[in-house]
Amino acid sequence: MRRFVKVLGWVAAGAVLTLGFLFGAIAYSHARLRFRFWASMQRGVPSGPADERLPKERGSMPALFESLKQIPFRPSWALGGAKALIGNSFLLFMNAARATVGAAYPYPPEFEETVIESFDGTPITVAVGIHRDGKARPAIVISHGFMGSKHDHYIIDPALTAYAEWGFNVLAIDLRNWGCSQKLSHSPTTAGWKEAEDLLAAARHMSEQPEVTSVGITGFSMGAGSTMRAAFATREYPFLTGGAIAWNGYADSRRMIERISTRPSLKELFFPVYLAFSLMHWIRREDMKSYVDDPGPREYLDCAFAESDFMVYVDKVAAPHYGVSPEEYYAKSSPREFLAEVEAPLLIIHAEDDPVCPMAEMDELAGVIRDNPNVNIWMLPTGSHCLFQYLDRKWYDAVMRDFFTYWAIWE
Repeated sequence: MRRFVKVLGWVAAGAVLTLGFLFGAIAYSHARLRFRFWASMQRGVPSGPADERLPKERGSMPALFESLKQIPFRPSWALGGAKALIGNSFLLFMNAARATVGAAYPYPPEFEETVIESFDGTPITVAVGIHRDGKARPAIVISHGFMGSKHDHYIIDPALTAYAEWGFNVLAIDLRNWGCSQKLSHSPTTAGWKEAEDLLAAARHMSEQPEVTSVGITGFSMGAGSTMRAAFATREYPFLTGGAIAWNGYADSRRMIERISTRPSLKELFFPVYLAFSLMHWIRREDMKSYVDDPGPREYLDCAFAESDFMVYVDKVAAPHYGVSPEEYYAKSSPREFLAEVEAPLLIIHAEDDPVCPMAEMDELAGVIRDNPNVNIWMLPTGSHCLFQYLDRKWYDAVMRDFFTYWAIWE
């Protein structure tokens, strides 16, 4: 009995130390983030483009792409992996429940947290940073991925950097059903279809501000799929005027949802990701049971753990909510169905070693965009899933700044 109590004590002590380390890591990361933001603001915000590397030919996606490829990419996994762990820790698990979402990485006073409406009336929470210096500037809308929020480190970091170091106005968004937006409505996730409307509604909101000249969009993972769809939908909703970058996206949303719903082999690099998604899915379901009473969703929420994967979510909850079949749902959110017709400048950046969205997704998209000069796919040898900013921060910042500076309208 004493031995059992001793072991239990060690386990409890280990759990406390682990949680303490993770909370400490987030606190340390946020302190560094805020200090960098403060120091940048003290030095003064740029009032115009720093475009010494940009091609003289304006408005050419091929010319810009050739320029961006000259930026050296020197990834460091030893340092970058540690940065990613310290910066993000268990934020995705906090995002899964309404009580804890947004608890980490609050935005500074220069950003206003507000609510806008998407095109179908869904309320969306956003953090908006507008420079109030009397000078009109371009803007960037930044979108998180699946199970994410605008309060994730990989979102707030580029948001504050773009605002303080590049001189852009910035909007960071919580897509429908995620982040603080999940507190406002029960509108289900659509893997990029309706989320594209959320992004374009955010772009419209920014374009209506007198301090904004043009609006670009960037998104990660599911946010990348949403960004690609937004670039396509710009023909109907012309609010994306400053280019778009999609990081680690996909070609077929059905394949992606099947992937995160199917238990992989223990040997696969995707296995820990699958476990994490499954746990977050369970946390989300348990949280939803406290406030969702509709019969359809309740059937999905009350079924056994093994019977409630994301494919079931689409069939039982998301597709019926929007009045479409599952087949229509997947088609509307799959970039392979519409990327050939994109007219807005769009750069898709992907890693060959992405364990979540395999390289084969980009192989398919490469065939789709073959005759479209507005879209480029940039494959890099490493980067995993949305870790570029941690593996080579200098390269990441340069690519983001140069791309959006090139397509921006400056006063």
